[in-house]
Amino acid sequence: MDFMADQLADGRFIRTLNVLDDFNREGLCIEVDFSLPAERVVRSLNQIIEWWGQPNTIRVDNGPEYISGKLMEWAEKRGGQT
Repeated sequence: MDFMADQLADGRFIRTLNVLDDFNREGLCIEVDFSLPAERVVRSLNQIIEWWGQPNTIRVDNGPEYISGKLMEWAEKRGGQT
């Protein structure tokens, strides 16, 4: 799971949330918007789990996007380690 950013021709910035299956490199989700708050990330992860089942682990970098109380709460409720 990782975020990327790009800029439109009119100067506005967009963000993407990309969720890939490391085993088969399948793209499970790409969310694109001008802002992707933690609530939206959690909603996307819940939808992925509904479609594909809960993963054993979620790998992320140490980016500031993942330092969120809501995301940590979500992971702890799902039985994840922080």
